[in-house]
Amino acid sequence: MMNLLVVKESGERIADISCSQEHNRTETQPNPRRIANHRSRKLAQLEISSGSGGSGTGNGSGSGSGSGSGCGPAFRWQLLLLLLLCNCIDLTVSNKISSVGAFEPDFVIPLENVTIAQGRDATFTCVVNNLGGHRVSGDGSSAPVKVAWIKADAKAILAIHEHVITNNDRLSVQHNDYNTWTLNIRSVKMEDAGKYMCQVNTDPMKMQTATLEVVIPPDIINEETSGDMMVPEGGSAKLVCRARGHPKPKITWRREDGREIIARNGSHQKTKAQSVEGEMLTLSKITRSEMGAYMCIASNGVPPTVSKRMKLQVHFHPLVQVPNQLVGAPVLTDVTLICNVEASPKAINYWQRENGEMIIAGDRYALTEKENNMYAIEMILHIKRLQSSDFGGYKCISKNSIGDTEGTIRLYEMERPGTQKKIRDDDLNEVSKNEVVQKDTRSEDGSRNLNGRLYKDRAPDQHPASGGDPVLLVRGPRRLIGIFLLALLVLLTAMAEAGPTTLFCRTKGGRQKNAGATSLNGRRQDMKDKKWSKFWERSARSWSSGAKAAE
Repeated sequence: MMNLLVVKESGERIADISCSQEHNRTETQPNPRRIANHRSRKLAQLEISSGSGGSGTGNGSGSGSGSGSGCGPAFRWQLLLLLLLCNCIDLTVSNKISSVGAFEPDFVIPLENVTIAQGRDATFTCVVNNLGGHRVSGDGSSAPVKVAWIKADAKAILAIHEHVITNNDRLSVQHNDYNTWTLNIRSVKMEDAGKYMCQVNTDPMKMQTATLEVVIPPDIINEETSGDMMVPEGGSAKLVCRARGHPKPKITWRREDGREIIARNGSHQKTKAQSVEGEMLTLSKITRSEMGAYMCIASNGVPPTVSKRMKLQVHFHPLVQVPNQLVGAPVLTDVTLICNVEASPKAINYWQRENGEMIIAGDRYALTEKENNMYAIEMILHIKRLQSSDFGGYKCISKNSIGDTEGTIRLYEMERPGTQKKIRDDDLNEVSKNEVVQKDTRSEDGSRNLNGRLYKDRAPDQHPASGGDPVLLVRGPRRLIGIFLLALLVLLTAMAEAGPTTLFCRTKGGRQKNAGATSLNGRRQDMKDKKWSKFWERSARSWSSGAKAAE
């Protein structure tokens, strides 16, 4: 509110002019029609005040009292000048309210960068406050402030407010009728990547930017990638794997069986690693143990990770190893013959007898093969109910495109377990029977010679060998030995008592040299014969008494 008081030099008040701004500060934009009406009312009030006479006082409403004198033309120009001054002040205050009293548009949250996989939808969200009543004038005329979306790197306007300008049916803009604008991009493509701008056309212009990054999952390029490969043992191989994607994929090599990859640098340097990075994998001086499947894995942080399988085949001459070259088995039993074969490429394997006869699977022959890895197998020949004709040599033969080789196994006959013991027991029984037969000889007096001793016939239950007396069976041999030693001592004593033996010598004519000597010698000989007969009688009696004592 501004008040202007008009007075004369003498102090007389002529008019009281009130210049007020009738705008509600809550309005963000002044109304031109209301300002014009306000100016007209002020001009009418001024004219009424200037037309009243007398010396009475005047107020802002044009009323006065008294009989004061009228105002001349000079005074009227002064009042008009005051009115113009009031109008200028009114416009200045209105502009201030428009530019200072209202809030400027501003961004509530920053525009966020977006990273999206190709083929998916991307969204940018711009939130602007205090945009409702703000207006902008570029050429003297006022216009409301609006939000626009711009592709900054291409300098292309995509949309203004809710209207899409560009010719792209994948773009759309949404507004929630308050302060949020959303830019949607469906099925994002690689060319959609770049910098996007949310702009408010104030003076000066306000904006915020964000970046759209389009990522592409890795994809292996089959045309530029190696396939299955065959190399000779001791040679070299180069495996290549290339992939595309954004960002650029990283290539990693691994073995499918989890074993280490062997890299050789020079003639003696060798390194082992679970994985190797790079588009190319170089293998030198390859051995059969490096044969297998290799995996090329491409990844760039964008799922999914992709891989390709490459099979490396190493060729070499067949090799046969025989664990047991000599195998024994009894007749009518089963036996298994085994050969270990290594060959690449895959070999033809079969069994053969030493005479060249090929073994064919049947009722008594079972042929099987057990695969241990890509190049090693186990040949198994199972023979049922062995016969005598099955014993001999067997050959396991392996052939492939590079060469052939064979291994030999000899099968021999063994005694059945337990047979040797049975035969031994039978032999012992037979020997015992023979001994009993030999010892069961009878003497002239009707006695039997058993275990070197003479026994007269008696009842079977009283015979020592009948098992009647177990104590006699145990102690008998010891007593027999004692009796034998006693008889031997008696014999030696008798021989000592007999003296030296006299020899007789005759001539060619058969005549004796000395008749007296002959008769003497004859008598001596008769005496000796009598002594020997008595000795044998004593020996027989002692033998008999010893036997009785033993009984």
